[in-house]
Amino acid sequence: MIPRPAQPVTAPLIALSLALVLGTAPGCGGGDETPSVEAPGARAPTASLDVPVELPDGIASPDRPVTSVEAVEDETEALADSLIEFAEVLRKRQFDQAQEWFSPELAAHAMVGHAAKSRTALPLGVERIKYDVASSAGVGREGFMASLRSLLGEWRSVDSMLWKVKGASFQRGRSRWGRLDLKIHITGVDASGGMVSVHGRGDARVTRTRGRYLVDQLLLHKWEVERRSAPLFTEVAASTGLAHTWARFGTDANNSFHWNGAAAGDVDGDGDWDLFVPSDDQNFLYIAQPDGTWSDEADERGVGSPDRGTGAVFFDCDNDGDQDLMVGLTGWPLAGGKMGGERCRIFLNDGGGQFTDAPGGPGLQEPFVAYTLTVLDFDGDGWLDVHICGYGRVDVEHNNSWTEATNGSPNGLLRNLGTDEDGAFLGFENVAEAAGIKDVRWSYAAASADVDLDGDADLYVANDYGSNRLWINQGDGTFLDGSDAQGVVDKGSGMGASFGDLTGDGSLDLYVSNMSSTAGSRILGRLEEDIDKETHALLKKLAAGNSIFTRDGDSFARIPGDRGGIGASWAWSPALFDVDLDGDLDIFCTNGFVTGELAFDT
Repeated sequence: MIPRPAQPVTAPLIALSLALVLGTAPGCGGGDETPSVEAPGARAPTASLDVPVELPDGIASPDRPVTSVEAVEDETEALADSLIEFAEVLRKRQFDQAQEWFSPELAAHAMVGHAAKSRTALPLGVERIKYDVASSAGVGREGFMASLRSLLGEWRSVDSMLWKVKGASFQRGRSRWGRLDLKIHITGVDASGGMVSVHGRGDARVTRTRGRYLVDQLLLHKWEVERRSAPLFTEVAASTGLAHTWARFGTDANNSFHWNGAAAGDVDGDGDWDLFVPSDDQNFLYIAQPDGTWSDEADERGVGSPDRGTGAVFFDCDNDGDQDLMVGLTGWPLAGGKMGGERCRIFLNDGGGQFTDAPGGPGLQEPFVAYTLTVLDFDGDGWLDVHICGYGRVDVEHNNSWTEATNGSPNGLLRNLGTDEDGAFLGFENVAEAAGIKDVRWSYAAASADVDLDGDADLYVANDYGSNRLWINQGDGTFLDGSDAQGVVDKGSGMGASFGDLTGDGSLDLYVSNMSSTAGSRILGRLEEDIDKETHALLKKLAAGNSIFTRDGDSFARIPGDRGGIGASWAWSPALFDVDLDGDLDIFCTNGFVTGELAFDT
């Protein structure tokens, strides 16, 4: 649930909306022990498995709705939290416990047994089946739980389970009941080993009973299933030597948000891809073996430490034909000219996959709160340079704005100094300020491409807590901000960006990942009349999720959100590649936050 603002519509309420959009609102308690009063609508008798139950024509809306935004959100968030807990219980297929969320007098559509109204063949051998739920008979609680057992009981695994409140309204007064707009999403592996994904949408009525809400009506108006006879990808981390288990997040051994990323490259020149993964306590360098497995050789090859790296990238920094490694780490200035944390590192490859921690020149002696490293030759001299996304340190100072934070760590632009006459690498120098891109937004990730087709490398930077930037290379070692002119400002919680031809017209398009918030969108829907249009539009954008920009002449145009491809929830790094080998780019976007046993860990 969310904290209650002091005033119905004031600056604190707008701040609350932003907190929900960005996932930072703290929880609060608040159980209400008001006895339940029967809500209007059909009251269903308790049903056995084979006795149909009469369903109402629709879920009644409250005739005296609660209008206080904060009161509605208190109730809504309590329900949303309860359904998160229910979904986790159901994911584990603890059906007897899951029954506790439903009234003994439940009247509902079943989860199985509907007539198929259409079948569509999709790429990669996937079949989509749409079902006619509107004409299905109703069931009581026993029948509903039996349908859940029938749907999920024989699956080999239930990988994800989502019951999400998309909207809610509540009856004012002693009659404590509400009407919910529900989204249901389930994925897993069925009894035959095939992949299955279930998508549902419906309305529900909940009634307060002994201090908690129980579902007593559930009407589906959308029910779809997508199936594939076999998995598209198979998890082989454990069998190939790539699996590693670390302490659960939140323990003393694992309480940092920093460490992330991976880099792939052929470090030993044998034609196979190797993998570097920075981590707490130790780094991993997985060397590909002839039998298809990997062997961790980080310590033997000189990259086992320092630990706690962030972004990493393989590239040939000294132009000697092999893959060197640069690792981003978080450092910061201390009193007396000393440095805390760790400086970024450059590891030089000897040609056979053995690395030496090189000084890196003056560019790597200064501290960066480095998150993502992006390689580009910005000055066209034939030596690869590196852009460093400087984030911020929330342990020292929180972002100074939800919409345009400017107290992050400065970004870096490391110009490659090449080698001396003996071939010794000279390192880098930081020219971000001279180049005009020493930005102090909370930069998270970046991508480079020749956006304006003038032959040099431009740079798109995704910023958390604010607007993204497109830096246009002027060809003289400097950059100008072309974000507005190109139409790609994209305010939000920028987490990643990738360029690629998504439309097949031969021009580069742009995919940007942002965090999205169902709760934020839900709150903002109620505040439309209470907040000025410009602020409301900004907050809606912050909650909207990922963005797709397609090339439109000399600039870009955003694809409307209802066109698909943006719903990745708490999104991170996107990758564009042709999964089904049909010649078109597909989108993979990582999603989620913390993984654990508790429902509230994600």
